Amino acid sequence: MRAWSTVLLGTFVAACADAPVDDATEDLDGDGKADGVMLVSKRRRLVSVPCPADDAPMKVAFFDADSTLRVSKSGAVTANGPTDVNVLPLAARELRRLHDEGYVIAIVSNQGGIAAGHQTFESAEKALAFTVRQLRRLGGPVNWFDFAEKNDRFRKPNIGMAELLESRIQSRCGVGIDRTNSLMVGDSGYKRGVDGPHPDGRPADDFSNADRGFAENFGIPFHEPTDYFGWRAYDVFNIASQAELSSLVDAIEVGGDVEEAEQNRLVNGL
Repeated sequence: MRAWSTVLLGTFVAACADAPVDDATEDLDGDGKADGVMLVSKRRRLVSVPCPADDAPMKVAFFDADSTLRVSKSGAVTANGPTDVNVLPLAARELRRLHDEGYVIAIVSNQGGIAAGHQTFESAEKALAFTVRQLRRLGGPVNWFDFAEKNDRFRKPNIGMAELLESRIQSRCGVGIDRTNSLMVGDSGYKRGVDGPHPDGRPADDFSNADRGFAENFGIPFHEPTDYFGWRAYDVFNIASQAELSSLVDAIEVGGDVEEAEQNRLVNGL
């Protein structure tokens, strides 16, 4: 295993030991010094976002959480606890690319299990914070996360989560969101028995169309993770379990991207 794997494993084990929930800087490259990167670990906190010098509106890349950026270890639809999280392959790479192109990286997730009594608010918040930490260990920055715990204006396909983020950006920088160049990536695009086929002609087979509806209601482009993250190259159209994740990681390694496969196995403990 490469030397970077040993370094990454050390920071990963230390993080799992105490799993802090307050925003903090970390030593992410193993050199013994804090890197000055602020990690968002509370809902609706905007961190590490510089204001544009030219007063241009800000580009935002919105991402769903479950089956888009993560899948539970337990097999539950969403995380059953603060660390019941596996992050998905190739996603962090795209988050880094978008961040480097000046995007604000935002996670927006429906967490209806809170109102239904299946999970607590605290557990949902900590699990998303843990998701952010794991993505960051793979090089993928996240500036904001939010979730809708009720059936209200914040629940996708409603756009309350986007509107709230825009209001925070406006308060900080005096600019809004650039809808032309922003985007939404999520697995809930084409609902079975309701929508027409996926753009590639596959029959609609998603349990919801909330992510696509969110994008359309906010006026931004929508993408499915299979295309946006490149899972389609491995004939993967959805990831909903740890077994499906492991299968994809194996395929990525066989396809020649050994580093991506090794990093994902290490961070997820596969």
